[in-house]
Amino acid sequence: MSSLTYEELILLDNLIYLKWDIKENEKLINLVDNLLKSDNFDYLMNAIGDCIIRMDTKEWIMILNQIKVKPNLRNLRIKNVNSYNNGMEYACFLSEYGNATVIFRGTATTKEWNDNGKGAYEYDTLEQIEALKYINSLEYSDITVTGHSKGGNKAQYVSIFSPKVSKCVSINGQGFSKEFISRYEEEISKNKEKIISINAKYDYVNCLFNSISEKNIYIKTEIQINPFDYHKASVLLDENGNLRDETNEAEFSKIINYFSSSIISNLPDNLRYLVIDGIVNVIELILCKTDGKDNLFKSLGEYLIMFCHDDCSNYKEFFSIGYAVSEILILPLLFWKDFVIIEESNSKELLNNVVVRMKLLESMAVKKLQIIDKSQIELIQSMSSSVDELIYRIENEI
Repeated sequence: MSSLTYEELILLDNLIYLKWDIKENEKLINLVDNLLKSDNFDYLMNAIGDCIIRMDTKEWIMILNQIKVKPNLRNLRIKNVNSYNNGMEYACFLSEYGNATVIFRGTATTKEWNDNGKGAYEYDTLEQIEALKYINSLEYSDITVTGHSKGGNKAQYVSIFSPKVSKCVSINGQGFSKEFISRYEEEISKNKEKIISINAKYDYVNCLFNSISEKNIYIKTEIQINPFDYHKASVLLDENGNLRDETNEAEFSKIINYFSSSIISNLPDNLRYLVIDGIVNVIELILCKTDGKDNLFKSLGEYLIMFCHDDCSNYKEFFSIGYAVSEILILPLLFWKDFVIIEESNSKELLNNVVVRMKLLESMAVKKLQIIDKSQIELIQSMSSSVDELIYRIENEI
């Protein structure tokens, strides 16, 4: 049997989020049939965790039925299902010919939020290390690995360090820190050809940090009412479970990737850790099944207050600076839906409107930094310069 197709891997990346109750070596088709026959499907869906990308029952049933009609998936056997104490899950799917595919689940519980931000400034996170241990513990070689979001990050990580991995397909996967890329430059250079990143054209997570993949594929999805839904793996597939058409990377995504990287790289270490954790966790909060978390700034403030209460000796000033810097870094997310419309319609009127609003918010955020601590001259100038460049490029390159 040939290796699984991109769409088949994406279907498995969705399936890994559902709560399973299955015996070792069970056929995948049996699991799918049991899930579809379950009278408690809503319960199973809600039992996944408190941080799954939102999908309703109808969407889940469609995905399960799409799996049923994929001939390469029907006879896969499920092996080595593993759950780590933070709720991270991964499983191996074995074909009748002995081909192994490992699926890493993305963030599904609040306990995993903390690890997400650390991936943007640490060399190796605990969950990355545990994922590598899992791969190396398997009896198989020539393994294909895949995962969505944070699962895609884990899949890329093990591809760099395990000789057992021959191919990686990351779906809307989180990138890596500049420290990681610098430290493991040789390992990345030797193994990056294994890695393929498949991203929705308008996904925001894959453009926040640094990519290590050899090949990047961008998919033209349907337009989403909620711009955060571009991060869902399911939007990459059509109603028949086939991968949608390829397209080019969004122009504004390239600009925002450079902006976020420049902001983060110029922050002092302690502030950088706070800001990255805050941004990543706010995104997770918005994506999770939580009530009243639809306000980015409110969610950001809530997280930073909790962080500073536990870890900051001079938390009042540190919180204030961190919040102001985070407001600047989160600025593009506030206009994500507008950016999509601009790219699709080439509306100069909307572009000009966005630029005016961004300049206003930039001015307010920079003034806030000046009020908090005028001595932070270098930081203030760096933030102001980065946003000015962001706005200039948006105004002239989109």
